[in-house]
Amino acid sequence: MTEQHPIDPRQVRREVYSAIHSLDRMRGSEAYWQVGAVVNEIGQLVDQAWTLIEADDGRNALILLQAITDEYIREWENLDDSDAEASDFFKQLGPAWTEAVLSTDLTDQERKTWADRLDNWGGEIAGYGVDPVFEAAATAALDGWDYPPLQRVLQGTIAEQGAWEDEVPAYADDLTKARLSILERRGRLQEYLYLAEAEKQTEEYVTMLVRLDRAPEAIAYGLKHLETTEQALALAKALYEHGEREQSLQIADHGLVLEGHKGNLAKWLRDQAQAMDKPEMALPAAEQAFYAEITLANYQQVAEIAKEQWAETRTALLDYVRSNKSSSQHGVVDIFLHEGLLDDAIAVLEPYATHTLVEQVVNVALTSQSHLDWVIQTCRKQAESIMDRGKAQYYYSVGQWLAKARTAYQSAGRKQEWQTYLNQLLNIHARKRNLVPILKDLLR
Repeated sequence: MTEQHPIDPRQVRREVYSAIHSLDRMRGSEAYWQVGAVVNEIGQLVDQAWTLIEADDGRNALILLQAITDEYIREWENLDDSDAEASDFFKQLGPAWTEAVLSTDLTDQERKTWADRLDNWGGEIAGYGVDPVFEAAATAALDGWDYPPLQRVLQGTIAEQGAWEDEVPAYADDLTKARLSILERRGRLQEYLYLAEAEKQTEEYVTMLVRLDRAPEAIAYGLKHLETTEQALALAKALYEHGEREQSLQIADHGLVLEGHKGNLAKWLRDQAQAMDKPEMALPAAEQAFYAEITLANYQQVAEIAKEQWAETRTALLDYVRSNKSSSQHGVVDIFLHEGLLDDAIAVLEPYATHTLVEQVVNVALTSQSHLDWVIQTCRKQAESIMDRGKAQYYYSVGQWLAKARTAYQSAGRKQEWQTYLNQLLNIHARKRNLVPILKDLLR
């Protein structure tokens, strides 16, 4: 869509209405599973609005968004919102409205009209417990680009309150991001920098400095003002892509002491430092990545980088895994099995391991003569739990667990004991006609 092809709001309304009411002919349970598809279909209309916004065709974007919003608010109660998919759609509308309003030259009367309309829509959905999504757009409509504190910032005057006269509202970041997007799109990059700095959009500020070939400024500012690992990673990547590779590692290394999840930053630093043959940076980063995300892949990366230090490092990592009770069981089991530490892997399974994880350990334990009794007890427990509860839909799994138990009995030289146990099961469950054939197959 472009300005040469005006939006037909009636057609847009029909598309929204048709998408929502396409579920009318379905049973409730069936319609429930289709709500996401309906929301996605209407979301494609919002995507069209973004295309218009990015082409600076704000007026057509406003026409399109009004048609979508009007019709959706009128009809969305017909959707099952048990999973909040229908109400979450409003989160897509809010940012589009904010940027569309700011992309359009509006008269004073148009500003007031749009602000009132957005406030009314916000009031309507608030009655259903939906979080405010139109506040930034309503403020954008009223203030536009003429708001005095904003004008001062765009001219380079950075005050403590940033681009606000009074208390900074909760939606300030949403409004700032929309303004930054437009300034970037229109090539007003110095104003972009002023606004990003004033509103403490550190990631946007430092990465724009890098793009403008002002990497030393970005590094100095970043070392002083970066607050999170995510911000550090963004600057490090920007520097790396700009050819400032040594400095990118410096920023990433600094970022590992900041707040936030360290996994992504640590893995990035590990990989880049290793590629640049800097093991003194790669190894600590690899260890940080492992501590943040205990996986076999991260464990093996540490081993590859540590080389002659691996024996000492391995002990420290395994001690950490054993003491970290909140770790992913799958990652921990993978590591213990990789290292041949079967008893450690078994210890991880208690008391709430998944069937898949138990099976993974059982399959390895079957090859260990010293663990066959554990395999027998574990497989019997899994199978008996299903049989005793009469879960017929899982009887196929009973056969799989008991087949493993049979293998363990036979490997342990206890074939007669296996036959006795299986006969007992046949007697106990003789009336379960779907289970008996499965048990008899195990006699072979």
